[in-house]
Amino acid sequence: MAVSQSEYSLRSAVNSDVQLTVETAFCLNSTDECVKELTERAIANSAKLETLQTKIKLIGDRIKLTDEKIDHAKDKKFLNYISTNPVEILKNIFGGGNVQRDRIAIASLEIRTSDLIAARAELERQQEEEKVKISDRILRLLLDYEAAERKHVLLKNQLSTIDVQQKVARVSYRNGRGSTSQMLSMGDKRDRLVEKIVDVEIKQDESVRELGQLTDD
Repeated sequence: MAVSQSEYSLRSAVNSDVQLTVETAFCLNSTDECVKELTERAIANSAKLETLQTKIKLIGDRIKLTDEKIDHAKDKKFLNYISTNPVEILKNIFGGGNVQRDRIAIASLEIRTSDLIAARAELERQQEEEKVKISDRILRLLLDYEAAERKHVLLKNQLSTIDVQQKVARVSYRNGRGSTSQMLSMGDKRDRLVEKIVDVEIKQDESVRELGQLTDD
C-alpha cells in the first residue's frame, strides 16, 4: 500500500529518529548480480513478453505446417504427372498443365513460409528490445534507490547534528542565554530537514514499489 505524504509527515514529526519504511524480499543494489536477478524475474513476469512469445510459437507452428505441406506437395507431384491424355502429357513435358500448377502451388507455399519467417524475426526483435528496456528500467530504479539511500544517510546525519544543537540550545535558553527567535529558527530548520527526509523516503518507496510490480514480488 502506498504511504501518503501526511502519514509520512506524522511519523516523522513524532519520531526524531526517522526510519525507512521499505521492506523487501529482493536485493536493492546496482551490482551485476542484483541487476541480473531482478531482470530475469521481471522478464519472466512481463505480460508483453509472454504475448510476444505466444505469437512467436504460433508462427513457428504455422511454419512447420507449411513446410509439411511443401514436402507433401513435392512428394506427390510426380504422381500428378501420370496421364493417358496426350495433350496433358505434352503440357507436362513443356512445363504446363499439372507441372505448372504444382510449381505455382509450391512457390506460393514457399512465399508464405518466407513471410512467416520474416514476421517471426520481427517479433523476436521486439522481444529482445523489450528485454533490454526491462533491464535498463531495473538498473535505473536501483540507481535511483541507491542515490536516495545515500541522500537519506546524509540527511539523517544532519538531523542528528541539529537535534544535539537543539538540546544544547534549550539548556542555554532555560539559563537565560539565547533568544526565542533563535530557538524558533532551529525548529524551522529541523522541520525542513525532516521534510527532505520524508521526500527521500517517498522516492525510495516508489522505486521499491515499481521494482516489486516489475518482478511480481
